[in-house]
Amino acid sequence: MPFMVVSSRQASATRNPLGAQKPPSVQDRVETIESYLDRKYRELTLLNSCLASPLEVQKPASIGIAIDRKFRLVAAIKAELSLQSWAFTETAWSSTRRARSGPFEFSYGYQRADLHIHGPPIYPALWSPSTNIFQHTIYTGSGMSAMAALLTALSRQRGSIQVLVPQGCYSETRELIESFGGLFRILPLEAWRSPSRPREGITRVALLDSSIPTGFFGFLRMPPHDIDLVIFDTTCLWRSSARIQRVVNWAMRSMLPLALVRSHAKLDCLGIEYGRLGSVAVAAPLRGILSGRLGWITDLTRQTGDSVRLLGAAPIPANFPPFTGNSQFERCSVARIAAIIRNNRRMARLLSAELGPKVVSAFQHGLYLTLTPSGNLSIASAKQRAAVLCERLLSSALPVSHAGSFGFDFVAIEWFADSSSRRNVVRVAASDIPLALIDQIAEELAREWIGLELTMKRSSHAIRNSNTFA
Repeated sequence: MPFMVVSSRQASATRNPLGAQKPPSVQDRVETIESYLDRKYRELTLLNSCLASPLEVQKPASIGIAIDRKFRLVAAIKAELSLQSWAFTETAWSSTRRARSGPFEFSYGYQRADLHIHGPPIYPALWSPSTNIFQHTIYTGSGMSAMAALLTALSRQRGSIQVLVPQGCYSETRELIESFGGLFRILPLEAWRSPSRPREGITRVALLDSSIPTGFFGFLRMPPHDIDLVIFDTTCLWRSSARIQRVVNWAMRSMLPLALVRSHAKLDCLGIEYGRLGSVAVAAPLRGILSGRLGWITDLTRQTGDSVRLLGAAPIPANFPPFTGNSQFERCSVARIAAIIRNNRRMARLLSAELGPKVVSAFQHGLYLTLTPSGNLSIASAKQRAAVLCERLLSSALPVSHAGSFGFDFVAIEWFADSSSRRNVVRVAASDIPLALIDQIAEELAREWIGLELTMKRSSHAIRNSNTFA
């Protein structure tokens, strides 16, 4: 159902949240609703160009129309590609031509166990004619399957492994590592400060995670001779991010093999979750491999590919977005991510002013924030609170949805497992909406959150009284 959103005139007339004076800024002047709709029109034009028979696309008249048209265009692209590649089943029995999706070309046999993908590089930091780097990319069906395939290969190849994990690491990544039992020993990332080197036969892996709240660049102080492999989850950073470049430079300069793991459904699909897709990009300095210190990286790459095959984790060609790999996609994506970061930082400031810093947690990547309830909520209760918040904000005609991801063109609210506090919280992704609406959404969200907190406290008080007089 299309979102009902206030008009630009209504939005400009909306009072500032919390009664605060809104300071003017360059960003405020630039990202008006009109300029936002111009940007959405460029995204729609890019998507429309992927159709063999493009439709007539006009500039959307509202936020809700822009969101609706993007998802409808993507549905049309998927349907058209399915018709064009009808012969490329799980066995790819037609050998007359290769399956394609935009810049991607695929060749495979039975159930994609031998899937080969030819397409644009994921990370500009690894792609240069003068770069003396070994690199190999393996695609999977999701970001978690990419991490699982890599860790499975690592466990088979290296035996006993220590994993240095940062504070606030993505909860499912930690859960995955723990699922290997005694094969992996989890240590805090700060354990690199220990003067003792792991005993012979133990592999030490440093995990860098772009989703942690703070302290991303602590890895720069690690002594490289104490690390055997760096795994870097890049999901919360744009592919040409300076942070990714910095990690690549540090690893190559330190003669360390590097595996960049990514979920492509968040930032790489223009906010429409085109399909489940993940990747592992393995890189190492060639001279390090030739010297023998890092020679095992080629075997790790091969075994990661075997893990994808044996786990049935190969991606579906239809999940590769055909609109990537060109300058127009790069410009649209960079503009979207800049708006997302700006919106989340502003919303975090506004909510913190009303709810307090203990309730609101911001993240260095700027893609979402979390709200911590006063009591310990179960997963079911946290999901219910997110659903209630979405329902009440939608009733105010705001572009909000109950969605368990981020990077959309609507505000996404859902339950979230906070790995730092080990509590169930509510995640709010301000996403790519006009700045004019951020203040209004923050005000409504703060009001509803306070109301839900009061209701929960009254319920707890009533329960305690009933137990006292029972």
